[in-house]
Amino acid sequence: MDEERIKRIARAMCRAARLDPDKPAGNKGPYTMSMREPGYEGPQPAWMLFRKEAALFADRHRDVAGRL
Repeated sequence: MDEERIKRIARAMCRAARLDPDKPAGNKGPYTMSMREPGYEGPQPAWMLFRKEAALFADRHRDVAGRL
């Protein structure tokens, strides 16, 4: 699955969790940044919290993710 599609899914998951996908993730509340993705300096956007789950979703549900 291409990276842009995974990013769109991760951003949607972030909005569903009532987080602004473009704001820094930070380390507050139930969502904490446990790892850093390569290529990001400084605070990472909140959608990165959902990137791994978005990739898993896209892999498991290719038929649905292919249309997103």
